Amino acid sequence: MKKYLFIILMFCTSFAFGQVSNPFYQSVVSNVSYDSILCHLQHFQSLGVKSPGSSALLNTRNWLVSKYQSFGYTSIVQDNFTYQSNTMTNIVVTKTGTLYPNTFLIVSGHYDTKNGTGTNDNGSGVSIILEVARLLANISTNYSVKFINFSGEESGFRGSSHYADDIVQAQGLDILLVFNIDEVGGVAGMANNTIRCESDQSSSFPSVSTNNAASAAYTDTLVTLTQLYSGLNTVITNAYGSDYMPFEYNGEIITGYYEDNESSVVHTSNDNLAHLDTSYVYQIAKAATGSTLYFAGAYDNTTEFTQRRADNDFLIYPNPVTDEIIIRNTSESTETIQIFDMKGCFIMVFQVPGKSENSVDLSQLPAGLYIFEISDGQGDAVGRRMVSKM
Repeated sequence: MKKYLFIILMFCTSFAFGQVSNPFYQSVVSNVSYDSILCHLQHFQSLGVKSPGSSALLNTRNWLVSKYQSFGYTSIVQDNFTYQSNTMTNIVVTKTGTLYPNTFLIVSGHYDTKNGTGTNDNGSGVSIILEVARLLANISTNYSVKFINFSGEESGFRGSSHYADDIVQAQGLDILLVFNIDEVGGVAGMANNTIRCESDQSSSFPSVSTNNAASAAYTDTLVTLTQLYSGLNTVITNAYGSDYMPFEYNGEIITGYYEDNESSVVHTSNDNLAHLDTSYVYQIAKAATGSTLYFAGAYDNTTEFTQRRADNDFLIYPNPVTDEIIIRNTSESTETIQIFDMKGCFIMVFQVPGKSENSVDLSQLPAGLYIFEISDGQGDAVGRRMVSKM
């Protein structure tokens, strides 16, 4: 195995990967439907107060399962757990990736409510996750995606704790990122033009603080993607009080959305459509769609044959990486790899001979996300891979 050791060189190119809209992603985002989101919000509200053991919670579960089925999903698991003698259910919908089928992007949001119909908290998140799932149903992704509607969030993250501990940890699932969407309806009558992008900044759990830098890097990327695919401004805030927390405690990488203008009526009977901003939810749905496409490594399999060839020929691991990354080229030809950070700043370049395995020392790189661009002998980019440096 050939080993590469580089002095890190950094300068910015005119093409910033993290700040340029992907035309294919933009075409998908343009199909986000305001009418669909409004319909989901109205139906969620009509189902009533979704408390543990209630018929409203059961009916909401059945409605969500039927919606995912209508989008064409077949891998739908009703993950049951018990809370205070009540059987409760997480709905887990899996879309299998083509290149990394055993690595999962989780897009999550709870569907239980407290003291009211919860049209904002969290019908807003539910409506967005449904819309993202609808749009991605027939789109190929490099990574697998799990759309999860958790139950028991309002009772202390019961469903997400069960899933993080008894499923993810117990089965050793490889989680790329947890992208949580909770209470994003804004406040009716206010200028709802900013979304909070939430980053793991906790120092309360030193044993898992190693995931903070990666979470910050993903949240920085979420900011860029949000600005690319919606009309929203962004602010980065600390993640707290929602279903990503059990994953954060277990050392997974998390990010999420939360409204900037905080509603004063959540957890009351007034948490309804009259008190939120449906246009704001629509903009967040656009941002969430573009972000999910990016994080999942979505691609247009009708036009990107050359990129898929490069993806199939190259194995880059481990990802996330700490110090040393392995690049295996199974093709016959020598390819060139350039590394850029998420601002488009050039880091390094090297060649990878055909039929070879190479080790690259990345110990000098700061933690964050990096783009590995693969080019052929003519200098044309034929593939890109996102790598997380811990």
